Amino acid sequence: MIKNYFPRLTQSQRVLFEASPFGIFLGMHIPHGDPLLVHMMMLHEVRSQQIFEMRRFLFDIEGIQLDFGETEYILICGLKVGLYVDLHHDKKGQSNSKLRARLFPDISDSRLRLKDLEDLIMSPNYLALQDEDDVILTHLVFMLKGLHGQEVKMGIPAAIYKLADNIDDWNRFAWDTYF
Repeated sequence: MIKNYFPRLTQSQRVLFEASPFGIFLGMHIPHGDPLLVHMMMLHEVRSQQIFEMRRFLFDIEGIQLDFGETEYILICGLKVGLYVDLHHDKKGQSNSKLRARLFPDISDSRLRLKDLEDLIMSPNYLALQDEDDVILTHLVFMLKGLHGQEVKMGIPAAIYKLADNIDDWNRFAWDTYF
């Protein structure tokens, strides 16, 4: 999925993308697609408060249990782990995101859909955007559709817009805990 959008990036945008937490996915060969890999992992993960408090990751695959510490897990998947932040539930539903206001001034938070992001990436207007905006836009689509499996007609949580306003905050975020 990510390889559909990556060719649209300029060389300087590619450098920004490769330096991000999602840059590791560029070199992966996944024959059945990114969402399948993530969904299979989520299906087999054993989640409990006790395991979470021990800062462990436990997977049960056909009766065989795989137990990883944080360091081992980060080395395997490449994404940071941290305190859980629920980005999908925002009480106000409004982000006041500068990124959303810049890229989609005529669409409110509640009306913006994943399809709008994809359409902008594939449009001629995409080439006129700033490098960081291009990269964050590509990250948003990859993260929401490729890793999270979100449908194109779904709205985008306001908390995600807020995080996307700053590429440094975006890159520091513990994405593996989110998934």
